[in-house]
Formats: sequence, C-alpha cells, structure tokens
Amino acid sequence: MKTTKIKIGGLLVLLGLMMTACMEDSMQEQTSIPEMEEELAMDQFDLFEDEIGQFLRMNPSDQNRLLASVRSATAKYHQIDLALGDGYFIDHCVEHPELGGMGHHVIKMENIGPFVNPTSPGVLLYEPGKNGQMKLIGVEYLVPAVPWDAGNDGPPMFGNIPFDDHREMTINEDGDPVNAKGGPPFPHYQLHVWIWKNNPAGMYFPFNPNVSCAYAMGH
Repeated sequence: MKTTKIKIGGLLVLLGLMMTACMEDSMQEQTSIPEMEEELAMDQFDLFEDEIGQFLRMNPSDQNRLLASVRSATAKYHQIDLALGDGYFIDHCVEHPELGGMGHHVIKMENIGPFVNPTSPGVLLYEPGKNGQMKLIGVEYLVPAVPWDAGNDGPPMFGNIPFDDHREMTINEDGDPVNAKGGPPFPHYQLHVWIWKNNPAGMYFPFNPNVSCAYAMGH
C-alpha cells in the first residue's frame, strides 16, 4: 500500500470496474433509503465515553441519535480484523498537504450502491500508526449518481446533512475520466462522517487536520 495525495488511488480504478459489474444487482436489491429500525435508546449513548460519545449523549438531538447509531454499528471494527472478516478490504491512505488526511479507506463493495444505509457504511476510515497499528476514525458513504438521480430530485441525505456532490467529471491527459473533486472515476455523491476522531474542521468535512498518513505503508 502507498500513500495517495488528494485522490483515492486504487479506489479510482477498482471501484469503477467492480461497480459496473454489481450495479444491476444492487439496484434490484435496494433502491431507496431504508428507514431507521428503531429510535436509539438513550442508554446506548453511554456505550462509549470518549469525547464524541460524551457530546452525543449530552446533546441527544435526532441528528446526534443517528451519529450514535452509526458508532454503535461500527464499534466492533475498532478491531480491523473483524472488518476484513466482514468483507472489507484495505485501500490507500489519503491525505492533503494543507487540509489534513482521510486515512486508509477500508471498503466493502456490497455496501456501495444507489442507496444509503447509515449503519452499513461502504467505507471505514483508519489512521495508520506506529508498528502497523490501524485506528478506526470515521466512515464514508458513497452513492453512484446516475441511478440515484434517476429516482430522486436531490442529493442523498444523512439525517439533515446533504451528501457532497462529486458529479463533475473531466478527462485527464491519458484520455481517462476523472472526478474533478476526487474519488471514484464516475459521477457520485459522498459524505465523510468523523464519528471516532474529532475533526476541528467539522463532523462532515472531507479532510481532518488531525489525521496523518505519516505511518502508512509505502509512505
């Protein structure tokens, strides 16, 4: 694995190829945003007493309940071996020289499609540490724009937060399509959610100035 600056390296090619193959099946299985199963019980806010967990517990709005439900669903993935066992695979570490990092993108293809399931993110974000340690820091959601736009008037939503619009495509010097804002080489929506590491730039800002790829393999 090597560090990728600004754009997601291996994800660009691999995700594009695999998405074409599995898109039809994904559309048949799920084509809309599923309802949250149950309202999160208040005592679940006490499950993790880190800084973010304490804030969510003390400020139990609907949006914060949604964030807490994602934390509850992904807590097991602090052990990255469990993520790999559940079908995720490790991609490059992503950082920006001025804005900060995203960390390693750990991807599960079947969780990416024309739908949004908050508690089953398509991408887990890990920060590499010394001695090969991998720390879970957040999640990312990816939704291909073409099937989404065919059945919806606006962008996907995470609670009351709209996804970032990455539909603008350009052609590089090799004649290949690339996304002008970064990410997979097809029009899409994406949203980063920093549920496990505080982001001073904001919970949903793509890059986190507190995240580094300094210890990524191949850096």
